[in-house]
This record gives sequence, structure tokens and C-alpha cells, in this order.
Amino acid sequence: MNNPISTYRIQFHRGFTFRDFEGIIPYLDKLGIRTIYASPIAEAVPDSVHGYDSVNPQRINPEIGTQAQLRSISRQLSQRGMRWIQDIVPNHMAFHPTNPWLMDVLEKGQLSRFAPFFDIDWHSPVHKGRLMVPFLGESLDDVIDQNQLKITYRSGTFSITYFDTAYPLHLRSYATILQAGDETPTEAVQELIDQINHLRKLRKPATYAQQSTACQSALAGLMKASASKAYIRRCLNVVNDTPACIWQIANEQAYRLCSHAETDQQINYRRFFTVNALICLNIQDPIVFDAVHQLPKALLDAGIFHGLRVDHIDGLYDPRQYLDRLRKLAGKDAYIVVEKILQNDEVFPLNWPVQGATGYAYLSMVNNLFTRTSSEVSFTRFYQQLLGEKTAVRQELHEKKAYILYQHMQGELDNLDALFRSLNLVSNDVLATVSPDQLKAAIGDFLIQCPVYRYYGNHMPLDRDETAAVEGIFARIRQAKKGHSTAVDLLDEAILKRPQSGNADYDERALRFYQRCMQFTGPLMAKGVEDTLMYTYNRFIGHDEVGDSPEYFGLTVDEFHEKMIDRQTHWPLALSATSTHDTKRGEDVRSRLNVLTDLTDEWLAKVQEWQQLNNELRQKGDGGEIPDEGAPDPNDEYFIYQTLVGAYPMPGESTATADQPNVDEVDFPDRLTEYLEKAMREAKRNSTYNAPNEAYEDATKAFALKLLDKKRPFWDSFQQFHQRVADFGLLNSLAQVVLKCTCPGMPDIYQGCEGWDLSLVDPDNRRPVDFAVRQTGLDDLLATETNWTDLWGNRYDARIKLWLIHSLLAERNQNPDLFAYGHYIPLTVEGRYKRNVLAFARRHEQTWYVIAVPLGMAQLCNKLTEKAFSLDWKDTHIVLPPEAPNSWQHRLLASEGKADQGIALADLFNGLPLAVLKLEKRS
Repeated sequence: MNNPISTYRIQFHRGFTFRDFEGIIPYLDKLGIRTIYASPIAEAVPDSVHGYDSVNPQRINPEIGTQAQLRSISRQLSQRGMRWIQDIVPNHMAFHPTNPWLMDVLEKGQLSRFAPFFDIDWHSPVHKGRLMVPFLGESLDDVIDQNQLKITYRSGTFSITYFDTAYPLHLRSYATILQAGDETPTEAVQELIDQINHLRKLRKPATYAQQSTACQSALAGLMKASASKAYIRRCLNVVNDTPACIWQIANEQAYRLCSHAETDQQINYRRFFTVNALICLNIQDPIVFDAVHQLPKALLDAGIFHGLRVDHIDGLYDPRQYLDRLRKLAGKDAYIVVEKILQNDEVFPLNWPVQGATGYAYLSMVNNLFTRTSSEVSFTRFYQQLLGEKTAVRQELHEKKAYILYQHMQGELDNLDALFRSLNLVSNDVLATVSPDQLKAAIGDFLIQCPVYRYYGNHMPLDRDETAAVEGIFARIRQAKKGHSTAVDLLDEAILKRPQSGNADYDERALRFYQRCMQFTGPLMAKGVEDTLMYTYNRFIGHDEVGDSPEYFGLTVDEFHEKMIDRQTHWPLALSATSTHDTKRGEDVRSRLNVLTDLTDEWLAKVQEWQQLNNELRQKGDGGEIPDEGAPDPNDEYFIYQTLVGAYPMPGESTATADQPNVDEVDFPDRLTEYLEKAMREAKRNSTYNAPNEAYEDATKAFALKLLDKKRPFWDSFQQFHQRVADFGLLNSLAQVVLKCTCPGMPDIYQGCEGWDLSLVDPDNRRPVDFAVRQTGLDDLLATETNWTDLWGNRYDARIKLWLIHSLLAERNQNPDLFAYGHYIPLTVEGRYKRNVLAFARRHEQTWYVIAVPLGMAQLCNKLTEKAFSLDWKDTHIVLPPEAPNSWQHRLLASEGKADQGIALADLFNGLPLAVLKLEKRS
């Protein structure tokens, strides 16, 4: 199995291409990175900034580069001992005119050979065999009335165009166009019409495609003959001047043009979450699987790719089946991780043939480690008083999921209801015992009450654990919705009880319904939690994070140790991420926010002070667009204060001048207001994407900008508090780096995060990275002797984090087996400040490392009125196991010592409150 040792995530797009990447290979090598972890590189929608909207998975995106360039890059990486992991997207493609497979489906309908590629319900009685194309701003009638649809000719084909977007026409519409008006067609045109009419009798996709191409070639030929060309142009003019003709042609298609708003209530294709512009694939079909993975397989076979990252595994019909196929395709030595978000101590499936997940679980663990658990009661009490109500986060979660289901995924629910009925899972007599609305509501409750993103059973009956989990869901529904009990009993019978009878045909049908439900529990969780609840439940926004949860509030040291032991046992090669392209906040924002849980009383007092200072800045309620509570309301105001503390640029006012202002401070107001607009719309409380409340948004953004006015009283109060929080946040950040590089798992560095990462949610976290600054910084550090005191003195320039990462990656590169496969051994800490230290050992064969980091430094230093670097650790010491070597060398500092009576923290944290020790036996 390939051991990545460390990974560095690169976001490729038009603004950062293969050529750009080649320029930073020497820097990444020098930093110590051993594996490149690339965002999707298949051809995507023009100007895509992320690559998850593929239009052709069999071709490298020409905006990024070519296969020849990739091969050249591979040779350069190989010479440096570096490898490449590629992000792939098996769940969906872009619903876009540049997607040739999908456009072939639009043109030919079910006779397209690509029709089975996409997850489309061709048999829906609502849509009558026509695929929805939901990209009109208004209804089809209104669009036609406003003359916004045109029929055009280009390169041998006719299209229907809506502004800059063109969709192909079915060949039957060619005949309609060529016979428009009162003129008699030319002989050549009539021959083409006859040829098209003949096509209507064909039923084999291959034959139809061949004859269709012939017809289009004939049309292209006619456009080169002056008489026929003139005739066809006159026909087009007639069509475009006659709304009835446009209407007829629109209704002749294998698709139905409609408003995007319709998909909130009905839809006949599976989409990614609620994104109409991403249509899902039937990747469970072996033909589709092979077509989508043609390019990754070729590049794996060529040794250019050494591993794969699988996007959105939960969207697939049968994730286990998919991963078995992928492992066979990639080979036993390929490194494979999947994007998987765990909930409520959910266990990552142990039978998946992968190396683990992409790091969100680790992010949650380390984030909670730095959250002071004893502060939860104070934070909760304050938040309840702020809102004037006791907010139960679990109940709010269900409410958000219900809102998404019934306001934006009603069509998906209707489809599941229709599927259940069509599969004949219960008799008509039993079905008659519940009303249609009751059954649909019970299915909806099943989706809403699912406590995880999905379950993975791929056979009936379900195994014991999954059966118990589903029984638990049904029990919760019966308790919460007594009126739905009969309908729930019906689902219970269909999914859990009848499959015990051994009827293979029935089991197959029941499994189809169950797995189909599981394809929608994930999107519902993601939209309800990640894209709604995490913007509304603001008790402590440091845990409103992908992979984390608003419900969580810290881990004890013992709990963290248990999770690391489990991680080492089962998933030693899983990624350890702290920032990604999807995180809500950068890793150093969260590290700052965690400081607030150490300074709880001071923080909550500050918030109350700021509320008083800034009350006059809030816009009063007007009984209309501005609610009675004003703008921002208390919840949003509290959100803004937390955001400012976490994300405001590093203190740099002392080095800024009128001629050379702090660039980060100059950019911050625009970044903040863009972020707040997204946050308000995602929250769906006072504004939404579909119906923006611009009055409320503008008032809230104006309030936030006034907080940045350094002449106002708020600024002095904020600045002093922010300085302290920022410094302790940096200590948390550095400790987080140490843990990421030494705990079980592969340290993953998101592009640029070897510097301070104070970014907010995308697109903010996808801004260009200044690699030149990082390269120069690393070169300077390598050219001089390391002095941690000096680095801390200039801590805001991020070189201290850069050098720490470089130093730790060097240790991993020298001892790859130890950090990948070595035991994780929790170590006991004794003495006065034992609760403020986490310590553990990594052991492989005869090699030992001991790692120690401080916890709760802000609370400790505040209590002792001392600074972190000069803190007196008294008698606090680490106890080593009897079998451990008795001599140690500090790998970050030029110090060493013996461990006969344990290791004193005063010896380890002298000059730098972090310790990475290598132990050796000496006489």
C-alpha cells in the first residue's frame, strides 16, 4: 500500500494551471511534502473554479493543461520522490450545454446511448417521458411571450436558445422547422424531411444515432447550397416570428424547458443536493462506471496517479459495490480515501476497501480537543438568554431538515412515494389503511429522523446493527408523530419484517426502495445541517463546521486518546485535515475561537458591553422587511462578533503606513460583507437566495462595516481583546500543527495553510495563494539558524508556522513507518498543571517519539497573569512507560535530557511551549 506520508491539496482552475503548479514543485519538495492531492482535473464547465462540475470525465480540462503536461509533471515529481492523489467525482456531472453525453440525451431522449448514464425518471407520469431542464427565469409561457426563446442553426444542427444557452433539438423538430411557412420545400429539403420522418420508426440507439448523424450532415450540406440555404433561413424567420411555432417546437423535445423554481416541488432527475445544475450518474451501471473511470484508470496504469480521493460517496446507490469495483480497477497498492462525514460517534464502515476518509472526522476531534468542555453551560445559558428561548439543537436540526425537504425537495419525496407504490411492497388492502398523505409523510419522517448521512446495507434483510438503527428511527417517529404510526408500521413491515421471509424477488424490490431513500438522507442532512443549521445555531460557531457539529462542545484528553487509538487501529493512513476547500472557517479562525472557551466570563462580558456600545448602529424594526428585533437581530449580531474575533487579520497596525497599509485589513471589509450575505441567505431566517431581503442584508452589512471604524468606541475595546485572543489562538494553531503531523493519519495541508489561514467559507477560502512569499520565507529560514524566540516575536508573518510544518514533515520523512504504523500510546501527566497538557508516544520497533502540547493556555495564563513563553510549569511532568528509552532529544529545540523520573514540562516548554522528542536508550 502506498504511504502518502503527507499531502498538499491543490485547487486547479483557469487561474492556477499545470504550468503554475510546475513552478511550485521545488518549493513543496523543500517544504517536505511527499504527495500532491489534486482537485478534479477532468474537463469542467468553462471557467469552473473547483472542477466538481465535470462535462467530460474522459478528458483533462484544457483550461488547466494537457495530458502531456501532466506526464511531464509526473516525471518531475518522481525524480523528487513525490506522488499524486487525484480527486474524482463519480456521483454527478454538470447539467450544461458543454456536456456532450447529456446533450445527446436531450437531443435523442431515451434513444440516446447515454440515456442510461444519468439518473433520470423517464417513467414519471407527471413529466411524461421528458427530462426537466429547469433553467428558465420564469415559466415557459412567460419566456415565450417575452420573445426570449429563439431557434438557431449552427454547424449542421438546430438549437433552441435562451439568452447565451443553447439546447439541441430533436430531429422531429427539424421537420417542423423545414416545413414552416407557406412555401413548398425544395426537392433537396423534401428529401431530408422524408429521411427524418423515416427515423421515427427506429428503436435501436446505435442505428438511430448513425441515421441522426447522417441527417445532420445532410442539413449542413443544404446550408452550402444557396437555394436551400435561403429557404431554410426563411423558415427560421417564420418560426422565430411565430410564438405558436416556438411553443410547438419546445413541446416536441425529449426535455421540458421550465423555471428553476419548479424543482422545489417536482423533479425527475437526481441532482447533487438541491443544485439543479449538477445531474447525477448511474455509476452502479458497469458501463457507466467504466466510461467515467476511463481516464483515472489510464493514469493509474501509467503510474501518474498513485491514489484516488472519491467525492461524495454517500450519493451513490451502493457505495460498497462501487468501492469494490474501484479497488479492482485501481489495484491493491493504490491509496484510496473517500469524502465521508460522520455524525454522532458514527463508525466509518470497517469493510470498505479504502484507507479511510478525507479528514473531516479528524478535524472535529482536534477542534473539540481545544474547546474547554466546562464552558458549555455558560455558553448555552448566555445563548438562550440572548434569544429569549431555550433552543434544543436536536429539535432545531429536525426542523431545518423538514424545511429543506418540504420547501426544496418535495419532488424527491414525491418520487420516493411513487417508487414505494410501484414496487408493490405491501398489498393494496394494507396500503388502503393509510391515506396517501400519511404514507408520504412517514417516508419524509424517515428521511428527517435519520441521524447520520446514510446507512449502507446492500442486501435484505439488513444486518443486525442496521436493523436496530432503522428500528430506532421508526420508534422515534412513532413517539413524535403518533398520527403517523400506522404508516410507519407499513414501512417497518416493508423494510424490516417481510425481508425476513426469504423471498428473493421481494427482497430485491425492498432493497431498491431502501437504497433509494439512502441516496436522499445525505443531501437532506447536508442542506439541513451544513447549509442551514450551521448558520442559525450560533451558540459557539467554532463547531459549526463540516465534520463537526453545533451539538458538540469539547473532548476530554482521555476521549481524544481513545479516538486516536481507534484511528491507529483501523485507519492509520486516513487523511488528517484541518482546512479544506469546503470548511466553513479556516483552521486558524477555529483556533482563535477556541480561546473564547478559555476566557468564557471575559468573552460573554465583552459581548454584552459591545451590544450596549453598538445598539445605536442597529437599524430599528419597521414592521416590514426589517423585523421587530431590528437589523441585525441578536442572533446575527452575536454571529458577527464571533466572526470578527475569529477572522479579523493578524494584528499588524504597527507595521502599516499610509503608503503601505496592511493589505489584509484593506481587503477584509469586502470579504466580510460578502461572507455575511452568504451566511444570511444560507440561514434562511431573514433572507434567502430565492427571495433576498436586501433591506435586512444591507442594514446588517452596514452595521458590520461600522464596527471596523477605528474612530468608534467599539474599536478600542475590540482591538485589545482581539490582540490577546489572536496570540493564544496562534499557540492553539501551532499545537494543532504538531498534532496533525504526529497523530495517527496523514497530515493534509490545504493550499497556503502553511501560512496563517484566516479564511471564511468559499469562495473566500479559494482565493489565490501567494506562493512567492512562502517560498522566500522558507528559503530565508533554511539559510539561517532557527530561533524560536525571534520567530514568535515576528509571529504574525506566519514564518513560525511555516518552519514548524517544515520541521515536522522532516521528522515524518525520516520515519515514515513510525508515523504511519507505530503504536499510539497515551501518556500520563502529573503535577500541578496536568490538566493543561496532552502527551502521547509513537513507537515503532525500537524507535520512540514523545509529543506534548499545551491545552487551555489562555485560561492558565489569565489565571496566573503570566505569558505563555515564560510560564512556570512547576512540578508538571510526563510519566513514561517502563520500557521506554530513558534519554530524549528535543527535535524542535537544541536540548536533550534524561527521563529517569519522567520528563519535566519546564524542560520541554522552555522557549517554545511544544515538544517533539525522540527517545534513545543510553547507558
